[in-house]
Amino acid sequence: MREKFNTMIVMFTRFSTAIFLIDSLVLLAFKGKEAKLFATDILAILALALACAVIYTLLLTDKDFSKKKMFLMQFLCFVIIDVLVLTTGFFLNWYSFCYIGSFFAFESVIIVVCFVTIAYSYKIDSSTAKKMNEKLKSLEKVV
Repeated sequence: MREKFNTMIVMFTRFSTAIFLIDSLVLLAFKGKEAKLFATDILAILALALACAVIYTLLLTDKDFSKKKMFLMQFLCFVIIDVLVLTTGFFLNWYSFCYIGSFFAFESVIIVVCFVTIAYSYKIDSSTAKKMNEKLKSLEKVV
């Protein structure tokens, strides 16, 4: 249980960092340096990052999946996160269907955030596993 909680905290940190970084770049590109985030936006972003971390932790930890099933679980995780973020964004007026470009920009941010966060997590986990395997091999040589 503690391990899942730690994973959730790590994923919350990764999601929130990615959201703020990528969203800031998109805001800068579309609205210039005069763009502003309000307190409600910041709280909503943090809540979404927490929801993403919970969804990720519940769906993708402590399970031995085949590559195909892991891909499907990651896709399901993305779809749930996408729907949640799109719904929140709509009610907070982060995009508008009147300006279809704002919707596509918003969807692009969601896709990039999910991709970057999951790819980074995979890279870190893969690196950790590689180091553990190397250590085990070196211990086997000693015995």
